[in-house]
Amino acid sequence: MREVCAHYVILSPGTYLENACVTFKESVVGVEVERGAEEGTVLSHGFASAHTHLGLYPLRTSLTGLPLDRWVEKYVWPWERLLRKEPDLSYYSALLALGKLLVGGVTAVADMHFNEDRVARAFIELGVRGDLSVAIMSRGVYDSFEEGLQENIALVRRVGGSNLLRTRLGATTPRLLALGEYKEVVDTARKLGIGVHTHIAEVPEDLEHLRDSYGMSLAEFIEYVGLANVDSLIAHGIWLDKDAIAKLRSSKATVVHCPLSNTLLRDGVAPLRELLTSGVRVALGSDVSPSYSILDEVKVSLSMHLGRGDIEVGELFASATVSGYQALGFGRGIIAPDEPADLVLWEVGEPIQNPYLALLAARGVREVYVAGRKVVEDGVITGVSDDVLKEAKREVFGWLRNLSAGTTYR
Repeated sequence: MREVCAHYVILSPGTYLENACVTFKESVVGVEVERGAEEGTVLSHGFASAHTHLGLYPLRTSLTGLPLDRWVEKYVWPWERLLRKEPDLSYYSALLALGKLLVGGVTAVADMHFNEDRVARAFIELGVRGDLSVAIMSRGVYDSFEEGLQENIALVRRVGGSNLLRTRLGATTPRLLALGEYKEVVDTARKLGIGVHTHIAEVPEDLEHLRDSYGMSLAEFIEYVGLANVDSLIAHGIWLDKDAIAKLRSSKATVVHCPLSNTLLRDGVAPLRELLTSGVRVALGSDVSPSYSILDEVKVSLSMHLGRGDIEVGELFASATVSGYQALGFGRGIIAPDEPADLVLWEVGEPIQNPYLALLAARGVREVYVAGRKVVEDGVITGVSDDVLKEAKREVFGWLRNLSAGTTYR
């Protein structure tokens, strides 16, 4: 039996205790109050990043205001072609990215990319919960749609028995799949009893493509492919209109808000208030961003929406915990008996009036637990050695330098 005490223990987005301790094994056993705890500490549930590309972590500082398509052509495609030739780079990139996420309080991550069997190894070694899918597309790094689909199905069969890992199918985006191919991914996911991870309405071009290619609105597309009828992670959703939002209301879909990458790629501003008011579940995702920090996503979203009355701090905390965990199927995202012991002890080091806002000013994490296992101690990840992390950095950044030297970015 383990125990962690804190000045404030945040049980849920609307409830916290002062001077409390949480006892746990793999799951939370109980919470006791008035035990005394160190001033300036906060214990919270772990965060979830419900949309992430771990393999693109080395490109995180390349989001320089280019439009999405130009950024993908200039930076992403060359790197992804290299990943297909050197699959261990996906493992090394995932190690570095997950380490960054862990020390930012993230304990569950949905990743969509390539070489996910290698990525799964990084999740297991670091002890992070993962929701994995392959970025299925009919061009780019794959010779055919079928190649990506079969790779994802093989991943489902290989990873299905892990306690930490779940899988779903990654229908990358309607612009990289034909209409029939996209529908086949959704239908296959339904038959397998799993979910779908996709990008929808990230940029206006997504809507223009549906209209020009198929004469469809976004709402008609969602209806035709059956996206609202499966457990779906819908990344971005910036250009969702009221008809599309209505299709997602009371569905199994979760819209994943990624404000930092959306800002740096000039994608637009997500209709958060409309989504939340309509009853659509909204989680947070780090996507590809300079910091891979969910707290940074909260800060950026607050800057974008709070002054307009679109969002409250508690709603964003709920997106980072409750909505993210429920979307990934890892629990309710709260600290309560029998819930998974995915816990984060934060050092604030200053007087605290509001523990939720205190996290935005936290010095960092002291301890992180996933399923009761300590995966961060004194701010340092415990699952792999420093030597392994140094090797990962050498491999990733060595290949990145070689690629940059041999590629003309115009």
